[in-house]
Amino acid sequence: MNKVAPLNHIQTAVAVIDKNMTIIEVNDSFKKRSHAKNIVGKKCFSAAYNFNEHCNKKVAGSCPVEESFKTKKRTSSIHHFWIEDHAVVEEITATPIVEENGDVNYVVEEFRDVTQLLGLDKGILGICSYCRKIRNNDGKWLSFETYLKKHTGANFSHGICDECNSDLLKKI
Repeated sequence: MNKVAPLNHIQTAVAVIDKNMTIIEVNDSFKKRSHAKNIVGKKCFSAAYNFNEHCNKKVAGSCPVEESFKTKKRTSSIHHFWIEDHAVVEEITATPIVEENGDVNYVVEEFRDVTQLLGLDKGILGICSYCRKIRNNDGKWLSFETYLKKHTGANFSHGICDECNSDLLKKI
C-alpha cells in the first residue's frame, strides 16, 4: 500500500509554517495554487504570493500566521489583491500547533479562494455610485448587505463609524 501524505487529502491549499515564516510542508493543492518551484524552505509570502517582503506590506489584511504565533489562537483574515488584472479574494486561516509545554513552533495555514463566492470572478462588480446597491448576474440591484448575505451567508449589524459620527454631530 502506498503512503499518501495526510495533507494531500485536503482540497484546500495548506502550508505548515515555522516561526521564521518558512514553509516546512505543503499539500498538492498549495503546490497548484503557488506555481512556485521548491516551495519547502521558502518564506510563506514568497511561495504564496511571489512577494519579496512580508504580506502586511503588500496585501490588504493582517497576517493570520503572525497573529496565530502571538496569540496561540486560530486566526483568520481576508486578503485581496490583483493577479493579471483580476481581483482575488482569499480567506486565510492560521491554526497554531500548540505543544504540551504551551509553545507554538508551527502554524498550519489554509487558503480558501472566495473570489467566485463573492461574484468577483467575472471582473468588475457593478455598483450604484449613488445608493451603493450591487447589480447581480440577473441585472437586479441588491443592497450591499443582501448581496453579501446571499453570496457568503454573513449577517450584519449596523453602527456608525467614528468619522461619520463626527460629521453627524457637526450637522446637529
